[in-house]
Amino acid sequence: MEKNNERGEAVKAGVWYTLSNFLIKGLAFLTMPIFTRIMSSYDIGIFSNIISWFNILAIIATFEIYSSVAIARFDYKKDLDSYISSSLVLGSVITLGFYLLALIFHTYVEQLLMINFTTLNIIFIYLLVYPAIQMYQMKNQIQYKYRPIIITSLLSALLSTFLSILLVVLSADKLMGRVIGYFAPLIAMSAVIYVVLLANGRSISRKYWRYALAISFPLIWHLLAGYLLSSADKIMITKMISPEANASYSVAYTISSIASILWASMNNAWSPWAYKRMDEKDYTSLKKSSKPYTFFFVAIVFLLLLITPELLLIMGGEKYVQAKYVMPPVMIGYVFQFIYSLYVNIEFYHKKQRNIAIGTIIVAFLNIGLNFIFIGLFGYIAAAYTTLIGYLCLLAIHFYLVKRLKCTGWYDTKFFLKISLAALAYIPVCSLLYSNNMMRYTFIAALAAILSLILIVNRKKIGGLTKSVPLFKKVLSLMKKEDN
Repeated sequence: MEKNNERGEAVKAGVWYTLSNFLIKGLAFLTMPIFTRIMSSYDIGIFSNIISWFNILAIIATFEIYSSVAIARFDYKKDLDSYISSSLVLGSVITLGFYLLALIFHTYVEQLLMINFTTLNIIFIYLLVYPAIQMYQMKNQIQYKYRPIIITSLLSALLSTFLSILLVVLSADKLMGRVIGYFAPLIAMSAVIYVVLLANGRSISRKYWRYALAISFPLIWHLLAGYLLSSADKIMITKMISPEANASYSVAYTISSIASILWASMNNAWSPWAYKRMDEKDYTSLKKSSKPYTFFFVAIVFLLLLITPELLLIMGGEKYVQAKYVMPPVMIGYVFQFIYSLYVNIEFYHKKQRNIAIGTIIVAFLNIGLNFIFIGLFGYIAAAYTTLIGYLCLLAIHFYLVKRLKCTGWYDTKFFLKISLAALAYIPVCSLLYSNNMMRYTFIAALAAILSLILIVNRKKIGGLTKSVPLFKKVLSLMKKEDN
C-alpha cells in the first residue's frame, strides 16, 4: 500500500512539474511578440547571444555540482541538507575562480562572447547563486513536493518577464534594460534560497566535495555537447554574420521550440510507462503503443509547419516572416530527436549513459564544423539544416547502439523508417507551400479532413490505447483526490 502511495505521489508530482514547466516555457513564447516589437533586431540578436553564452557558462563555471544531488540522495539520505549546503559552497568556489579569470582577461572575454563588461559581471553574479535554486528544486522533486517547485518557478519567471518588459519600455538602452530585467529577479530569488539552504545544512565537508566532483564532472561534457548541438548556431551566426541575422534565426527557432516543449512533456509521461514495460519484458505493448504515440507528435509538427508564416507574423512581425524557411528543418529535427529518445530510453534502462554522452559529443563537434563551413556560404538558414543533420546522425548512432544491445525489436524499425522519410520529404513540400498561400490553405483543409477521418475510423483503437497507457486517467484521478 505504501509503495502504491509513493508511486501515486511520484506521478502527481511529475505531472504538476511538467505542467509548470510548460507554463514557464509558454510565458516566454507568449511574450515574444512584445519584445520583437519594442526592441530592435540588433538588440534581440545580442540578447539571444547573451543567453546562449550564459547557458554554456552555467555548465562550465559551476561544474554542474547541483546535478549530484539526484544521486547523493541515496548515499546521504539522513544528511542530505548537509550535503546540499556543502556542495553549494563548492559550486560557488569553482564559479568564483572562473569569475576572477574572466575579470583578469575581461577584454578578451568580452570580445569572444560579444558582451559588455557590465553584462559579464551580471552573468557571473547570477552564476555564483544559480546552483541554489537548482538544488532546491531537485530536493523538492526527490520528496515529491511539487508546490514549492511550481511557486518558485512561476514566480521567478513572472518577475523576470514583467520586469524585463517594464525596463525595456522605460530605458533608453533597451538591451541593458532587458538584461537587468531578466537577471535581477533571478539573482534575488536564488540568493534568498542560497541563504536558506546554507542555514538548513550548516556544513562544509571535503568528503562531500569529493563525492560531488566525482558525480558531476563527467556530466559536464555530455551536457555541454548537448547544448552546443542545439545552440552553437546562434553564437556562430552572431559572430559570422550579424546580430540581426541571429535575431531572425532565434525568433524562428524559438517558435519551433513548441515541438521541443511538447516532446519534453510527452516524454515525461511516456518514459516511466516505457521503463515499466521494459522491466516486465512486455515488448509487444511497447512496440504497439509507440506507433500512435509517435504519429501523434509528428502530426502536430506537420500541422504547425503549415501555419509557420502566420506564427512568425504574430510572434515577430513582418520583418521576421523571411525566417520561415528556418522552421521546417528545425522542427523536423525535433521529429528525429523524438524518435531517437525512444532508443535512448532503452540505453538508460541498460545503464549505458557513457555511450549516450559519446554520441552527443561526436555530433556536437560535427555540427560546429558544418556550421563553420555552411553558414558563411549560405547564410543563417544553413544552420537549421546542420542542426537537422546532427539529429539525424544521433538517430543513426542510437539505433546502432541499441542494435548492439539486441533490442531494436522492441520498436517497429520499418515504421520509424517510413516516418523519417516522410518527415524529410515534408521539408521541400513546406518550402513550396510557403511560396503559394492559396495552395497552402487548400493543403491544410485536405490534411485536416484526412486526419479527422483517420481519428473517426480508429477511435476504438485510440480508446484501447488510452486504457493500455492509463496515464491521463491516473492523472485525472490523482488531481480529483488532491482537490478533495
